[in-house]
Amino acid sequence: MNASGPDHSSAKSPFLPYDLADLHVHTYCSDGLRTPTEAVEEAREAGVQILALTDHDSVAGIDAATAVGAELGVKLVPGTELSAQIDSREVHLLAYFIDWRSQTLSDYLAMFQERRHARGVAIVERLNDLGIQLTIQDVLAQAEGGLVGRPHVAAALVACGAVASKEEAFDRYIGDRKPAVVAKPNALARDVISMVHRVGGVAVLAHPGSNCSEALVTQLVAAGLDGIEVFHPAHQSPQIDHYSRLVERFGLVASGGSDSHGEPTGSVIGSYGIGCAAVDALEARASTHA
Repeated sequence: MNASGPDHSSAKSPFLPYDLADLHVHTYCSDGLRTPTEAVEEAREAGVQILALTDHDSVAGIDAATAVGAELGVKLVPGTELSAQIDSREVHLLAYFIDWRSQTLSDYLAMFQERRHARGVAIVERLNDLGIQLTIQDVLAQAEGGLVGRPHVAAALVACGAVASKEEAFDRYIGDRKPAVVAKPNALARDVISMVHRVGGVAVLAHPGSNCSEALVTQLVAAGLDGIEVFHPAHQSPQIDHYSRLVERFGLVASGGSDSHGEPTGSVIGSYGIGCAAVDALEARASTHA
């Protein structure tokens, strides 16, 4: 068995415990709700043997998770999720087996953290112009020291009584093409992939969904793409088949994960993933960039 899809009858994965890797998990170091330690504990409970923390623009949880993983028998793959631009489209790239302590990566992430903060300030200013009394400090309080993102703005809007729910915040104010949204500045995909390779990692296209054309994948492959996240909660059988064919056609590596953020209604760690052999393939490919 190579991959896992949803098991609607249970929170457990249909994988056997000795052949399950969940390579897409978030913690409160970005926009997740759990601590890195809790993520590893949840992985162990679900029978996950290999786990990748892939917080947005952050590697802050990797040291703690690696230490707990060593105690609980869960192997940690160091990772992060990076935004990139190709043509006029934003894509997300999962970086695996990176040297997360490298200065090159630290400088790159620091730059994007500054841009995220500036974007948060700009969104708050637009909300103020719309008559909503909110400060960047209110948003930072929701982020609890993590990176600032739109979910934290949404939580701050709920906390101040401007909206009744995060969903309403996105629908009325900060969703795509809504009045207070500010575009997120992204680096070009080829530059992001090049940086990932310089720090010894591989770059995998995250959750391409149903509208990622073969032409776009071709462009990313030309930019150095190493793999595609074939197995993801947003992918049904037609998407899985499509991206599996593209992986084979372009000589890429398949990946898979739950994209779990720890939300009560979201996917859980271990509900989606891929066989551990895929991790070996990713690591072998990373060795070619070291």
